[in-house]
Amino acid sequence: MLTDFNRLKVFYTIYRHKSAAAAAREMYISQSAVSQSLGKLERELKTQLFVRLHKKLVPTSAAGRLYEIIEPFVRNLEGGLAWLEAEKSGPRGVLRIGAPVEFGSRNLVELVAAFRKKHPAVFFEVALGHPDMLLPRLAAGELDFIFADIFPGRGARNLPPFTVSPVLKEKLVLACSAGYYSARLGGKLTPAALAGCEFLDYSQGQTALLNWFRHHYDKSFPGLKAVLTVESVQAILNAIKGGLGLGIVPEYLVEAELKAGSVKAVRTGRPELLNRISLVRLKGKAAAPAEKAFLENF
Repeated sequence: MLTDFNRLKVFYTIYRHKSAAAAAREMYISQSAVSQSLGKLERELKTQLFVRLHKKLVPTSAAGRLYEIIEPFVRNLEGGLAWLEAEKSGPRGVLRIGAPVEFGSRNLVELVAAFRKKHPAVFFEVALGHPDMLLPRLAAGELDFIFADIFPGRGARNLPPFTVSPVLKEKLVLACSAGYYSARLGGKLTPAALAGCEFLDYSQGQTALLNWFRHHYDKSFPGLKAVLTVESVQAILNAIKGGLGLGIVPEYLVEAELKAGSVKAVRTGRPELLNRISLVRLKGKAAAPAEKAFLENF
């Protein structure tokens, strides 16, 4: 059974000063109240904590052991309460954020740099990965919030514990090098011609490719020849430039190459497929001041 914390605080203060009078002055209570509290604690513990000498209290070995237990707790408690009070003056502390690799490496880092210029007392821990890895960590309270790339098929999942708010849309294009385009397609952009090509994708299930075909041709083509599977936009981009095959990337990442003609995008006349970056948070979770300030960007 835990004893009353107020009595432990009285003991802690007496031990530090080795004086009931000094403890009373620090705690703004009477000396008799200090003595009564100490007496109750000794009776509860059935242990003498101090030897009473004339105007002096000498701690026993039991008091020393008790102080070693209490002192770290009180120190951490005082520090934590001081931190909470200081937080009222502005955002501070650590923000734990999850994000897709490319978005986190590029967009998120830029946001963090700009944010810390205004709020230098805020620090960041960033976990990069697939939503399937980040969502369980968010649900377990290991992350404060995450950004997730959600496109048709992936976004249809049921996410009951979370709130999902779109923050960014990016156009996705099926692209290849100009040399590959000329050698394998030659301007023939029929579904059959495309299906006979080599492809680059992010997962074994070819989700991105199947979504692209379904979006542009109203049907998917299972069993496409994926010569490279890697969960990295930068790796897919390098493979495209190297002439390895057709891959799906955000259009803005190949904008310069498209203008220069070194990379070709497959255009079907339909609007490009959209990849939605969404902010995902736990439902009902109160945001700390640092989190509120950061999310004002969205």
